[in-house]
Amino acid sequence: MNTPNDNMRYEIRFKGHLGQNTLIWFEGFTVAYSPAGETILCGPLVDQAALDGMLQRICDLGLSLTLFRQLDE
Repeated sequence: MNTPNDNMRYEIRFKGHLGQNTLIWFEGFTVAYSPAGETILCGPLVDQAALDGMLQRICDLGLSLTLFRQLDE
């Protein structure tokens, strides 16, 4: 069983500033906007299946991914 401490945190960046309707799909992630015009999401993914689901969601939404990385603890 995974506990919150087992979750790996990720940073995900997209081209452009995502609107509230799109951000609904990323519940549990914090949102920031860079001056360079990117949306920055940070948050946990509990396991490999959640990671795969996140990548599929990004693809399904047709978002321009610029960075997807695991953050150091």
